[in-house]
Amino acid sequence: MKNILEKLMSIHDWLTEIAAVLAAIGLISIVTFYVYEVVTRYMFNSPTAWVSDFVSYALAASVFLALPKVTKEKGHVAVTIIVDVIPTRIADFVHTIISLIGFACLSLATYISFQENLRQFTKNIETLAIIPVPQWWISSFITFGLALSSLYMLRYAPPSQRNVESHFSGSAG
Repeated sequence: MKNILEKLMSIHDWLTEIAAVLAAIGLISIVTFYVYEVVTRYMFNSPTAWVSDFVSYALAASVFLALPKVTKEKGHVAVTIIVDVIPTRIADFVHTIISLIGFACLSLATYISFQENLRQFTKNIETLAIIPVPQWWISSFITFGLALSSLYMLRYAPPSQRNVESHFSGSAG
């Protein structure tokens, strides 16, 4: 069982790394095509019809592709004052509860997002843009990012995963 969990966590980490690379490529593409749009619009008086839409879609995709990496590295916003100032045993318990609540909330958001992806797909809903594309192409990145992030919250729930560095001198041990 432990080998299966380790393999699943390895796949989870691998997907996260691939998503982070794709997020970086998305941001590079946004800058490149935005510069392209400025040059074609102002130097050649020939604006594009697609760059504005592409930038919007790529930004949405990039944010949610990067989300699992941020969660993996515990770079998300976390108010830890309570856990930092209470005794270690209680802090470990509170950390676990907070992580499980985070997992539950992200899982619920994943579920809702996935239901919306299915609705967009089955009803063939397209974006309201100059060049429309199926809306689920963009919103599926939201579901993906939320799902992977929720799994990190679950992985970080055990007390052994709690960051014990405190910025308060009154931290109890």
